[in-house]
Amino acid sequence: MKVEIINPEELKNLYKNHGVFACTCYDTPEKYAERVGKSCEKSGHMSGSRCEYIKFRITDVDRGTAEQCMRHEIGVSFPFEDMDNYTFDEYSEKVIDVSPDQIVKNMGSFRYIDKDGFTYTTPKEIENNQRAKLIYDTLMCSINTARSELKDILDNNDVDTKRVNECINFVLPRATNSTLTIGFTPEALIRFMHKRLCNRAQPEIQKLAIAMKQAVKEINEDFANELVPHCVHLMWCPEGRMSCGIYPSKVKVRELIQSVVKK
Repeated sequence: MKVEIINPEELKNLYKNHGVFACTCYDTPEKYAERVGKSCEKSGHMSGSRCEYIKFRITDVDRGTAEQCMRHEIGVSFPFEDMDNYTFDEYSEKVIDVSPDQIVKNMGSFRYIDKDGFTYTTPKEIENNQRAKLIYDTLMCSINTARSELKDILDNNDVDTKRVNECINFVLPRATNSTLTIGFTPEALIRFMHKRLCNRAQPEIQKLAIAMKQAVKEINEDFANELVPHCVHLMWCPEGRMSCGIYPSKVKVRELIQSVVKK
């Protein structure tokens, strides 16, 4: 899996760009734009940052993990009926007025792309077990072989080439690797990291979130420091009975505060 920032200059100048937009609020001179941008983010006043996007290209990511990314609807949008017809760059140019709380996203189409000899992701628990790994790899090889056989049958029956790919890609497993392009507003990316850096996140998407944070850190370390699990942000864990225990519950924090106040 590889994570790349598509628009590094925008990320590098994120605070300044946010500040230029937000200076209007108090009629602040633009020479203070970067300071304003940082101040707004630290205080949680992020509305002025919604004109900015941090765009990622993620390659060799399994379809299941990519689909989890695309479930994030705070800061995410694309026209479902057009998802196979536009590249990410074409879509971002096509849409003039994107809602300010949205993410833009697109993924390599399983409808049109020939996935012959597809690559796939192996969960570490299977990777580390020799017998399980053998069964897993054999299954994937069998699927690829069956897919090729189906392709030959349909080709020999004069089925349209594009339709052949549509049909035989139905057998592809969730583990099949693909390419995902996704753009977050800063506010939306912080929210994404709250959930996907959490220890409750599926290991594969947590690994992706860590890689995305690292890619951001290489360009804008200050902003990367804001990309943390929800418990780190809140200083208490909102996961209830499913908490990993690193941070206390909200109830425990309230009890602690009350005990201090009583003293």
